[in-house]
Amino acid sequence: MLMIFMIVVVLAFGGKWFTSSSNFSISRIDDGWSVFRGGITSNDVTLSKYNIGKSKRGERISISKSFFIPEHNTLMFRSNLQAVELLVDGKVKYSYGRDELEKGKYIPKKYNMVDMNPQPGRHNIMIVYTMGEDNSVEILSPVYLGHRSLLMQSFFSYNRISMFIGSFLVVYSCILFALSIYLAFTRRTASQIYIGANFSMILGCYIFARNDILWFIGSHDEFFSMVEYLSFYCIPLAFSILLYSTHPDLFKRKQRIFIIVNIVFPIMLLLLHVIGILHINRMVNVVGVLCFIEIIVIMPPLYGAIVKKQKSNEESELYYTVDADYYLVFGLITMLIFSFLEIIIGAFYNPDINFTDTKLFPSLDLLEMGMLLFMLCYFVYYFMNGINHMSADRVKKQLEGMAYTDALTGLLNRAACNQYFATLTGDYTIVSLDLDKLKVVNDTFGHTVGDKMIIAFTKLLREVYVDSDMIARTGGDEFVVVYKKIDREACEACAQELQEEMRKYNKYSKDITLGASVGFAYSDEVQGGRYKDVFDKADLRMYEMKGVHHG
Repeated sequence: MLMIFMIVVVLAFGGKWFTSSSNFSISRIDDGWSVFRGGITSNDVTLSKYNIGKSKRGERISISKSFFIPEHNTLMFRSNLQAVELLVDGKVKYSYGRDELEKGKYIPKKYNMVDMNPQPGRHNIMIVYTMGEDNSVEILSPVYLGHRSLLMQSFFSYNRISMFIGSFLVVYSCILFALSIYLAFTRRTASQIYIGANFSMILGCYIFARNDILWFIGSHDEFFSMVEYLSFYCIPLAFSILLYSTHPDLFKRKQRIFIIVNIVFPIMLLLLHVIGILHINRMVNVVGVLCFIEIIVIMPPLYGAIVKKQKSNEESELYYTVDADYYLVFGLITMLIFSFLEIIIGAFYNPDINFTDTKLFPSLDLLEMGMLLFMLCYFVYYFMNGINHMSADRVKKQLEGMAYTDALTGLLNRAACNQYFATLTGDYTIVSLDLDKLKVVNDTFGHTVGDKMIIAFTKLLREVYVDSDMIARTGGDEFVVVYKKIDREACEACAQELQEEMRKYNKYSKDITLGASVGFAYSDEVQGGRYKDVFDKADLRMYEMKGVHHG
């Protein structure tokens, strides 16, 4: 069902409604540029194929081209950790990041959208990039020209898969938050749901910020850049806390060390960024390596513990299905493989960002797909784990019922009766009953008739002693009733009622005759109120009555 859902969504996002972009209304100006760098001019350059290579902070790269600009058009291009200036026919039209560059501050990435208001015609466009960090970018962004609304429509169409994954994770997080609040109000365990909600929100925010979707929604460049890096740096922390919540007994010391490191590291980076010592973007690779190390260290013992637990479950009477932990491990391995593939693809292939592309998967990111699949697997894990625990509790209760229930009558047996007696305190009444002539019936007519006699007597007991706190069959013909109070009149009335009900039964019965001896005693009749002494007194009175019946 999950695969069908994913296929339907992908096909839907590849439909005409999403892919019918304005590729005939906007222009992707990618080739034919002149690039000026370090006193060297390169002509007829394709921006998406121009490899910047190593670069230094403060280095300037200028690109220039003359082309026709229609009326009421907007020029759009992306800058990443760079200050930019846009010149139209040699005059500065737009600038961004100059103040941050001069002060040595962090320059947020930005999609620069400049409304062009020259007279329609051919104009020379020059964009000057000044690097804000060493080796900050590898390629230059293509330049797009068109109406502002159509440019934004093309951007969202190109990033539709990332928007779906990010939106799904954020909405999924909100649902989990609501569920955790409900569970908390109903006094049920909600920690795993709450932790999963936080993890899903972090992943969703990271995907939105990473793909510049937040920038198109709002206009807080520095804040959205901080969201991207902080959410990425918090992923190892969220993952380690999530794993600790699901397997707290697995290598506690290592897990706690990972959690402490994952808490301290983002805080230190944020402080270093704020005081201007180290920009927050400089440690992305370090955090990525740290996350992979943690996963590699955790995976072998985690998988080993799950396999061991599965074998133990298979040998247990409570075994019911495949352990839910396998879903969690599957999601973790899938995310790990997809992340590695994305790193390999990024290392050997620079994707060509083309907003006019109408392919089914214009911007499919394996890392984001891995995040989505992991959260779906975690969702399955949580509910499968809950179902497994409920099934185990049900099986356990059934086994306990078999151990403490008399199979013939459904009443509690001697073992359950002894446990119940051990909890008796305060005022109480014990009624001891013995079914008369059961042995004679068994020896004469067989156990089938004897069992019928026991079942009939049990039914009368349930009807007469309906207000009692416990009814048990402690032996072949022995029964016990307990009241957690002392009411002598009610006790004597029930004994008389039982005799009357047996008389009525015998009047219409053709094959068996019921008779019983009854004795009762009260906790205030013996010193200390010990249940054994009270039971012995009730039992003695029952045998006195039995002697009268047999006499």
